[in-house]
Amino acid sequence: MKVLFLLILLCSFGITSTAFGNSVVAEDPGAATSQQDQEAGQSAEPENRNYFPQAGDFGIGFDGTPFLNYVGNMFNGSTNNILNLGDNTLHFRYFITDQSAIRVALSVLSIREVDKFYLDDQADQVSDPLSRAQVEDERVTHTNEYQIKAGYLMFRGENRLRGFFGGDVFLGFGRDRIYYDYGNQMTEANPAPESVVDWNNGNTANMGMRPLEETDGAVYSVGLGAVVGAEYYMMPKVGVGAEMGLVYGHAFMRQGYTKAETFVGSRHVEEDFEVSPEFTERMATTSFPYTFGNLYLMIHF
Repeated sequence: MKVLFLLILLCSFGITSTAFGNSVVAEDPGAATSQQDQEAGQSAEPENRNYFPQAGDFGIGFDGTPFLNYVGNMFNGSTNNILNLGDNTLHFRYFITDQSAIRVALSVLSIREVDKFYLDDQADQVSDPLSRAQVEDERVTHTNEYQIKAGYLMFRGENRLRGFFGGDVFLGFGRDRIYYDYGNQMTEANPAPESVVDWNNGNTANMGMRPLEETDGAVYSVGLGAVVGAEYYMMPKVGVGAEMGLVYGHAFMRQGYTKAETFVGSRHVEEDFEVSPEFTERMATTSFPYTFGNLYLMIHF
């Protein structure tokens, strides 16, 4: 009888202990909430972080205005939707830490433009007044402009939107040259040959002095810039942004000259004429947009 009583007592104690343990676990909402918050934080942190570029990422930038206009016209029923890309500046960015980057902007413009017009061959007409032989006058224009800009940026922000600030230094060079080649040669017998005088429509005239080369003074520029802006990341490592800044620049323009030919008595002479003196120019201005178009796109990888 005593043995049966002890068995009943032990079973009752075991059931009570199990129920008490279950009630303790179920009645501890703080532990469950803390665990959920920790899991949520772990899942959210990588998602937010992956939207922003990280140390070692390389980026390229574009003027976003043509792209945004093109996409907008796709939805407004425009029948003449053209993607007009006119910016010749290349923009690069490299993140040295998750919150800082160096950047380089390179602009290259090198154009060779040739204009040609037909004229009567005056030398051939001397021997044959009815001759229909023709010669060419040619003008070759060289346009060269180069600029490089290097800067450092620091970023602050979260939740896909962040601002930045930094500075740039830049160097530039530009020069235009024009060369002329005439079909009717300037000689003692023909000291004022027929030549093109209007290179837009080919109008001609007899010229006793005509240019052979025109060189604008080379322009060298240096400057500093301070910039602030913001970017919003629509997709991981792909963002749209805008920036404004304060720029101080100094430009130096060298001597420009023209080389021309003429006849002095019976002697053919080529002379150089100074056409523009050297000068310097200083500029301080606020600028928006500072580097890109009104809005720009940055893609990192």
